[in-house]
Amino acid sequence: MNDTVFPADEASQVTRALAALRDSTGIEGGILPHQGGGSVLLHIAGRALRYECAVRRKVDRYGLLPDLARRHGGGPKTLLISAPLSAEMAGRCRELGLEFIDTAGNAYLNDSGIYIYVTGRRGQEALRPARDTVASPAALRMMFAFLAAPALLNASYRDLATHAGISTGVIGKALDALQARGLIGTGPDGRRRILQPEQFLNEWASGYLGRLRPRLARYRFASADFDRWSPAQGHSAWGGEVGAAYLTKHLQPRTATIYLDMSDPALLASMVREFGLREQADGHVEVVEMFWHAPSFVEWFPTVPPHLIYADLLGSGDVRHVPVAQQLAGQIVERLQQAPELAGVRR
Repeated sequence: MNDTVFPADEASQVTRALAALRDSTGIEGGILPHQGGGSVLLHIAGRALRYECAVRRKVDRYGLLPDLARRHGGGPKTLLISAPLSAEMAGRCRELGLEFIDTAGNAYLNDSGIYIYVTGRRGQEALRPARDTVASPAALRMMFAFLAAPALLNASYRDLATHAGISTGVIGKALDALQARGLIGTGPDGRRRILQPEQFLNEWASGYLGRLRPRLARYRFASADFDRWSPAQGHSAWGGEVGAAYLTKHLQPRTATIYLDMSDPALLASMVREFGLREQADGHVEVVEMFWHAPSFVEWFPTVPPHLIYADLLGSGDVRHVPVAQQLAGQIVERLQQAPELAGVRR
């Protein structure tokens, strides 16, 4: 959940594009919350320009652009937000008068004396939207477990199922799918390993935001007395902004995201009662269902594993979170590369 009207995966792409625009041009922008449609505000030369957004993961055919231009022509100003556009696609957007920004920092903006045109930037892998994944929610739970504890790549199906909170029946098919995509492989010693840690992380985060998180029980609350709450190991842990602040010391939290073991309904009920929580759509306290075996992966307590915090930040739609998410991603990938299970993986 977030305060924007973008779905979580689109909010992540818009956030990355705004951060890339700032890097390439110095233009500041932000997502407008609670609007009738997905909107952004760009601050350029003392002016504030509001755009409705057309978010596209990939624009690789010329035929898509005239259709977009026609569909949005004559209405509110529309901004195409996409993965990195080729110079040819950027030029075609300009010919059609279709303003755009992308996740590499390329841009075309043209409004009453304001003219911005940037092309040729290919972007950094850390800012590219992850490739869409066909992973099922069960497979995403398994990927979460591998990121938290790479040793589980070679654990028994029974142990893996216990920690990940899945059935043993889905494991073989999910492993085959990961291997077919080149994300995991088998070394000379016959043991499985993650072959592409960065891509594995980003595929998991994208899949979590788009496929797993929407299925989880989630609640928003307001409370004037929540500062004294603290998590209990094996039952609850910080995610989101508070978790990121704890791990990086580089964020001032405005919201509190808590992952809670909801297999015991009494835990949520007692929290609501003790801290006077009131359900509120834009409340600053978010409680999300733990989707793994709650006593597992407690090495990071009082936070959840960092790759879950990384996904929370990407899905928030808050530009402040981009550098912190990048910092976490670098640390996660480095830890994976140094894991004994990944010895020999290209860095």
